[in-house]
Amino acid sequence: MNMSKPDEGSAYISPDDWERIARYLTGEAGGGEAEATERWVEADPHRIKVVRLLESVLANVAYEDSPDIDVEGALEYAKSRFNEPKVIPFAPRLASASPDRSVSGLLRVAAAAIIIFGGTMLWQNVRRSRADADVQTYATSVGERRQVVLKDGTTVLLGPTSRLLVPSLGPDNRDRLVLIDGVAYFSVVHDPAHPFTVKAGKIVIQDVGTAFSVDNDDSAGTRVVVDSGMVSIGPAEDRDRDQILNARDRATVDTKGVVLIERSVVSDDDLAWTQGRLVFRDAPLVLVGAELYRWYGVQLRVADSSLANLHLTASFSGEPVDRVLNVIALSLGARIERKGNVAILYRATASGARY
Repeated sequence: MNMSKPDEGSAYISPDDWERIARYLTGEAGGGEAEATERWVEADPHRIKVVRLLESVLANVAYEDSPDIDVEGALEYAKSRFNEPKVIPFAPRLASASPDRSVSGLLRVAAAAIIIFGGTMLWQNVRRSRADADVQTYATSVGERRQVVLKDGTTVLLGPTSRLLVPSLGPDNRDRLVLIDGVAYFSVVHDPAHPFTVKAGKIVIQDVGTAFSVDNDDSAGTRVVVDSGMVSIGPAEDRDRDQILNARDRATVDTKGVVLIERSVVSDDDLAWTQGRLVFRDAPLVLVGAELYRWYGVQLRVADSSLANLHLTASFSGEPVDRVLNVIALSLGARIERKGNVAILYRATASGARY
């Protein structure tokens, strides 16, 4: 069992060690073992804390001949002890128990351990909830676009089926960081002293005074399109490898984090989604599938793996999904069958039969 400390990660106590602690606490350890266990516990502040908490919980857990077990009281007491100093004086062990209580002693210690573990997890969840409360979340549904104005004046147009996480700004607006899962267009209020940073998948994009679009998808990777100004882009774990993108530059980052930069290639098609249009220019099928789900909530699947290498060139502007699917099939020389929110792409013979 792992016993997590609320503020220092996790310390491992093996199953054999738990039995050793149980025998010690219930007085079932022999003199030599008891002394050895006491020295082992005292050698580590976390072990001292665990044993002290177990002792306090056991004091609230009745023996088998007791009518009531105050589990809630034990839990509350154990939780209240987490804020005590890290080094806790080691208390004398419990009075010796009779041999016929051996199994019940182990069970009581196990129950106490579970109570403490639950209290720790609850404490961690409360702390995590408090941290989450400092993050503002904006989200869109299938086919929906939404404009968001951040506290620093930066405007974000959030694309369909996307989510933007905005941590609370630090003192003097120092920490201008957002996280994007999906597609968004950023028109950034430039502040040289406090750069605006976007984290998308495996990369970080930082404003150097600009407007740019980010499209991040787990299956298709990440694309960054610079509309005006400049941004720096690089791996989240190694900012020394940042590269500069200028206006009309485009960067594509695959799912392995490999960055491909294309200079002066951006056209209006790259930002057509901001106007409600879906445009593909020699787009791989994995990207087509990602956008189809984002805009229409339909999953695109292929019945033959050879179809996955196809590329699509097409443009849509609010057409019904069945019309979009038919155009995709005709453009690829294939056939599509729709079953609810799943569209299956088949290869087709000259006669139109699928296989």
